Amino acid sequence: MNTVGYILRKFPVLSETFVLEEILALEAEGVPIHIFSLARPSDPRFHENLARLKAPITYVPEITSISTLLRANKRAAKRYKRRYFQTLRYTLVRRDATLLWRFLQAGYIAMEARRRGVTHFHAHFATRATSVAFMASQISRIPYSFTAHAYDIFRSNVNLYALKRKIQKVRFVVTISDFNKSYLEGIAPDSADKIVRIYNGIDLGRFVPAGPPPAAPFTILSVARLVEKKGLPVLIEACARLQERGVDFRCWIIGKGQLRPQLQALIEQHCLQNRVRLLGAQTQGEVLEHYRSAHLFALPCIVGSNGDRDGLPVSIVEALACGLPVVSSPVTAIPEIVHHGQNGLLVPEGNADALATTLESVICDPLLYPRLQANARCSIMSMFDNTKTTAQLARLFKDVQS
Repeated sequence: MNTVGYILRKFPVLSETFVLEEILALEAEGVPIHIFSLARPSDPRFHENLARLKAPITYVPEITSISTLLRANKRAAKRYKRRYFQTLRYTLVRRDATLLWRFLQAGYIAMEARRRGVTHFHAHFATRATSVAFMASQISRIPYSFTAHAYDIFRSNVNLYALKRKIQKVRFVVTISDFNKSYLEGIAPDSADKIVRIYNGIDLGRFVPAGPPPAAPFTILSVARLVEKKGLPVLIEACARLQERGVDFRCWIIGKGQLRPQLQALIEQHCLQNRVRLLGAQTQGEVLEHYRSAHLFALPCIVGSNGDRDGLPVSIVEALACGLPVVSSPVTAIPEIVHHGQNGLLVPEGNADALATTLESVICDPLLYPRLQANARCSIMSMFDNTKTTAQLARLFKDVQS
């Protein structure tokens, strides 16, 4: 099989475990990968599985190496002529300096891709990486595809015309839920047949329950970026209600993000320092240990003020695989995996009182928790096995190259 060029905003990224796991699973399927990263990683911590990666990584030159970028574009203009200048004209009429920078990155990738035998581009997120993949494809005639997630399609400032055009020019679009698929079909109804739902699979051999439930106190775990759409202030407010009611519990929150100061202030405001802790960013191995030492996973997602919302959080899938019942909210595709009363519970978004009452019922009802826990892992076994989801994606890559 020919090489697939993965175009990514930045690689590796600690919070985007699913990208690394997808590439590793594709390599196990025999799909050759070459990674093009538009920026160098800024986080010194990487997941342990990065050592298994075979794919070479090309870091696209940054502004400090613009001469390298311009030399590559000069070669691209000479080689591709009409297509290069047509794509440049498409960029210039939009009068967007950022888009012009993406064009220069695309010209560089178009030349590198031919040199490295890349015959298909694939990008993650329908924003800058897909814009570069789209333009690199226009320049080089190498077909492209992309995976759409959440913030890249739902935010209120997303350019729906540009998103529709990307879908129209693509060989196929992968998206991570049926909810997303329907949403994208509404944006580009004439290209609906190109849009494919493939869930973000996980390694079910790695994410497994540890054994008997851990000892008291009852531990609530949340793994998320500390951003508005995750609803973490609602979780902390609910924890304050639980403390007021005398419920014995603790809550660990793993992740980093811009809301950390606000969340820490909220913890201190409610005198929750002995019950709620912000643990910061952690590697996949460290997160796995927390799944295995927790009783319940909570992620009360909301629709953000800018329209952003979650697609289908991978952390929910991981938690269920580890045998943790999930308490969340019925935002976007979450009800596709959290089935109320079976493997978890759904509460109205943004409602701290309802969340506290639900958490209290799981902690205190001796019959409810065991029933939810018994169904947790089996509820995701068939749909989220990464050997199956990756095989679907690998078939798509093979079909477009045949």
